[in-house]
Amino acid sequence: MLPTIKTSVKSPLIAFLLLSFLSITGCRQPEIPEYQALENFSLGKIGMKETVVSADLKYYNPNNYELQFRRADLAIAINDRPVGNTVLDTLIRIPKKDTFYVPVQMKVNMKQLLGNALTLLMNDELDIKVNGTIRMGRSGFFMNIPVNYQGKQKIEW
Repeated sequence: MLPTIKTSVKSPLIAFLLLSFLSITGCRQPEIPEYQALENFSLGKIGMKETVVSADLKYYNPNNYELQFRRADLAIAINDRPVGNTVLDTLIRIPKKDTFYVPVQMKVNMKQLLGNALTLLMNDELDIKVNGTIRMGRSGFFMNIPVNYQGKQKIEW
């Protein structure tokens, strides 16, 4: 006859609740990387209806740990006129406490941009608005983070 081992149901339940509490309180949401600059701006395919624009967005990761950037879905407006959307669906490793670059490419609606062309050419600064979501995280846990950026961007003609 085999000996029977008695286990208490309370022990696994308490351990599970304790681990759940520690994982929830120990994993706080990462700080959103700080936008620093728009670099390497270039025009690709130029057309009457749309033009392909590419640039590198420079960010700083203020967190004490590495992050992973998984996806971005952003709408961009210049001087309060929508000019295009961009979707970036690639994995980018973000070093801790360091700068990193996100390559962006989008098709710009030329009708929207040309309606404001004279104002754009006369100013050395543009009002940029970016709205949408990014998906980032670490250790396999990702979350959608809203992006609502508005700022001035100097342009050298």
